[in-house]
Amino acid sequence: MKTPLTPLESVLRAFQVHAHRPAVLDGARTVTYAEFGDRTARLVAVLGQYGLRAGGHVLLIAPNTADALLAFHAVPLARGIIVPLNPAFSTDSLRFLAGHADPAVALVHHTDLPRVQGRLDALGVPVLILGDGSLDGHLSRAVPAPLTLPDALDEDRPISINYTSGTTSDPKGVMLTHRNAFVNLANLLYHLNLRPHSAFLHALTLSHSNGWGGAWAASAAGATHLPLPDPAELRHALTSGPATHLCASPALIAPLVDSAAPVHLPRRVTMLLAGTRPQARLLGSLQEQGFDVVHGYGLTETSAVLTITDPADLEPAQAHAHTRQGHPMVFGGQVRVVLETGDPVPPDGQTPGEVVIRSNQTMKGYYKNPRATRRVIRDGWLHTGDLAVTHADGRIDILDREGDLLNLGGHPYSSTQIEDVLHRHPSVNEAVVVAARAQGGDTPTAFVTLHPGAQVQGRELLSFIAPHLPDYALPRRVQIVAELPKTASGKVLKHVLRGQIRERAVAQPGG
Repeated sequence: MKTPLTPLESVLRAFQVHAHRPAVLDGARTVTYAEFGDRTARLVAVLGQYGLRAGGHVLLIAPNTADALLAFHAVPLARGIIVPLNPAFSTDSLRFLAGHADPAVALVHHTDLPRVQGRLDALGVPVLILGDGSLDGHLSRAVPAPLTLPDALDEDRPISINYTSGTTSDPKGVMLTHRNAFVNLANLLYHLNLRPHSAFLHALTLSHSNGWGGAWAASAAGATHLPLPDPAELRHALTSGPATHLCASPALIAPLVDSAAPVHLPRRVTMLLAGTRPQARLLGSLQEQGFDVVHGYGLTETSAVLTITDPADLEPAQAHAHTRQGHPMVFGGQVRVVLETGDPVPPDGQTPGEVVIRSNQTMKGYYKNPRATRRVIRDGWLHTGDLAVTHADGRIDILDREGDLLNLGGHPYSSTQIEDVLHRHPSVNEAVVVAARAQGGDTPTAFVTLHPGAQVQGRELLSFIAPHLPDYALPRRVQIVAELPKTASGKVLKHVLRGQIRERAVAQPGG
């Protein structure tokens, strides 16, 4: 017998098995799994009344609220496909993607509605407003729909479409299937040891690969969801609430590692950290503050995190390997680092190659963008465009994006190697190295943000790193900036920094 793999089966189980346990802590309100299941059944009915049919797209624009979590459960049970857009996208991007996604129904938080109301009206898309109490009125009047797996559910059909950015030039809506989401859920349950007594803090935006799968994994475990609408409240949520688990990027967690204002956790907290390569000092600081950090790597195209380095797998002499992106998760599939010939790189920790992936977590493709799909999925492998090395222990170590590897005086050099040295200085909060292209090689420039109260100058940082780098790898300048340009998901926009160099918009060498 073969039944479709889907996270929905585990969700339905939680509604029954954990009926009296807390499902969501929404401010002062506790919603049990029985109540959460009832609200889910009512929203399924309301979505049908608003015209949702099998395979229809439901747009979600909202911060991490209890209503947003409800949507992640109700939409696929209503046979729909959830399309969460990050509210941090620009208004122009939200309006464009609202059309590109072909929604049948939209769920929009009342604070974001003015940004897209006109566009949705022009498209004729009915809107359910979140966050102002009106959804509760709809739910109270609805007759709950039977909560069962959708008829003829195909595990290879999308459960979500997740846009990787708000760009309008080449939109990439990643179609993640029920099968993708199920395997991702199984990996999270195992590697994070999610259990009914766990409390999962949704600090990472749910629009980012469905909160890296946390939207469904916490329910599958019977754990308690802790929605966090405002990331600025992360410190307060960790120190005053019951959180035991969260997913986070280095950019999201950076404010917690200021040595002048350490976090005092009431309990150990397991953190899945991924997104960009973390510095050893960041990992050490988090561990000292009470976080059990599991470090991973992945893309939206791989249902988020796919590889992992768990300190529990490391011997004391291997502590330095925690910064590496590790091995595939237990159900992660195959991850290789290959040369242009397609051959694996030698496991010497030195030879760079491209990360390619064959996995049950790999996306179905990009929505309405077959050309982009063909560019990245070739011969059964997802080509990530990420450059890495493979160490003798088999763990991969990300260096740069393809095309970002620097040519310094004829020497290939990773910007992350320079950034690692800059991060050793106690005043440095963030450091990013980019280069201006020139004949004979690249000219690197470092952009640095400091911890609050730090007074170090750029020339001092240059002096600090000089003994630790070859002469050809020293940045031409270290520029101190108040903040770095970032995407809605917190990744640094290196092309913006390169443009600043080209336009001579930065200060003179020495900062």
